[in-house]
Amino acid sequence: MSDSDIDDDFDGEFADDDDAKLVEEAESSARTRLSSLEKRRLIDNLLEEKRLEKALKDELDDLGDDDDDFDADWDDDDDI
Repeated sequence: MSDSDIDDDFDGEFADDDDAKLVEEAESSARTRLSSLEKRRLIDNLLEEKRLEKALKDELDDLGDDDDDFDADWDDDDDI
């Protein structure tokens, strides 16, 4: 086998360098988008947790206001 035969065998395999670069750029872009989507999902989850925390706190505060009435009733029973 001569050197020219070896060179001919590999010529077709490296002709698609531009395609390989495009594929690499697409993969990189996809990783970046996935990373951005993951960050957005984490932010959305954090915001939802904060909303739930505030709603629960507000609900507990409202219940706490009702407890004041209960405490007043309880104090009245001590007078008996």
